Amino acid sequence: MHPPQQADVAIIGAGIVGLATAWALLDQGREVVLIDPGSPGGEASSGNAATLANYAVEPLARPSLLPSLPSLLFSPDSPFHLRWRHLLRLTPWLLRFVGAARRSQAEHASRVLCHLLAPSRHDWLALHASIQSDDSVAAAMHQRGALYFFRQSRNWKAARSDFEQRQRLGVAQAYLDAQEVASLEPALEGVAKGAILFPDACHLGDPSQLAACLARKLERRGATFIPARAASLKRHARGACIHTDAGSWLAEQVVVAAGAWSQPLARSAGNRIPLEVERGYHLEFSGAEALLRRPCCPAENAFYMTPLAGRLRIAGTVELGHPADPANPARLAYLRRHAEAMFGPLGPASHEWLGLRPSLPDSLPVIGPAAMPNVTYAFGHGHLGLTLAPTTGRLVAASLAGKAPDWLRHCHASRFGR
Repeated sequence: MHPPQQADVAIIGAGIVGLATAWALLDQGREVVLIDPGSPGGEASSGNAATLANYAVEPLARPSLLPSLPSLLFSPDSPFHLRWRHLLRLTPWLLRFVGAARRSQAEHASRVLCHLLAPSRHDWLALHASIQSDDSVAAAMHQRGALYFFRQSRNWKAARSDFEQRQRLGVAQAYLDAQEVASLEPALEGVAKGAILFPDACHLGDPSQLAACLARKLERRGATFIPARAASLKRHARGACIHTDAGSWLAEQVVVAAGAWSQPLARSAGNRIPLEVERGYHLEFSGAEALLRRPCCPAENAFYMTPLAGRLRIAGTVELGHPADPANPARLAYLRRHAEAMFGPLGPASHEWLGLRPSLPDSLPVIGPAAMPNVTYAFGHGHLGLTLAPTTGRLVAASLAGKAPDWLRHCHASRFGR
């Protein structure tokens, strides 16, 4: 048996959170190794809505959601889908989700999300300024805001309460009527009855290309990428030992940023974390990016339409099932049906995608120390992994330096007990 290779800091996971964490640790003078079986920025980091949603301060589990649960669960036109044959396995997570929807729990989650999201735009602008490349147009970052629009007038009027709640939390937003929406997005004339504009939101020209650019810059700064799958962690006198399918690594510090694959690693580090996998989908249509200028979300249908480099991406919906289940054609059909109801026929999709979002029932990520010494967590961001990647990296670096803000304890794994 070969002795383990050695590292200062080993990051398990080279998605956008792992990459941004590596960048922050290099800024601190640490030496970094990233362990991942796939290409940097793959999986959910590549297939998301490409939107930096610094306005998303409301958890998915909240009191207003509970009355609509029956229609969400049983309507064939719901943006949420539950694969019922997995209900027994999913029940503990679902019960925690319902518990997290209590008013006191939801308000607590909103306060923590405000802490996380408030600096996220600044953190992204700083990271992007450091990595942008003259020859990488697709890695552009656009500052045009995001639009959350309503196809039915009654739903737009009912959104006033959510609007006022975000206003109290300090979110920059504007309440627009149909004419104001059409002036911003002509393709939505006659479609949107009203909208909420989030002017500080940004979107990426291509999340995959930006991640690839970031990975190249990391390598130039001395980071090492190891193509291996981490299986477990074991305590060691000089840090923590990572067992992979390509040998072992002994690291002074380990950061678990493996997204949907983090739960078994956390279990080996002494924490039982109720991580579930949300199956998300997207369709892309080449040449259709000119339809919109910014990310636009039809509120009733809960997906995003984002203009990327050379194509329009339609991404979203929530499906709870098993990670190994095949793609569900009905979810892709849902995206196409509602998009074409707004824009007319879009032609054949240039790309179809299914990915796995790491989701926790209280909508808060796990950032901070594990039960095992020398191990730190950075996963479970749900729909906010892209948005919170640089902020998470900065918080992990602060945590390892003993300078984490006090409020970050609300994101620790210890909130779930042992």
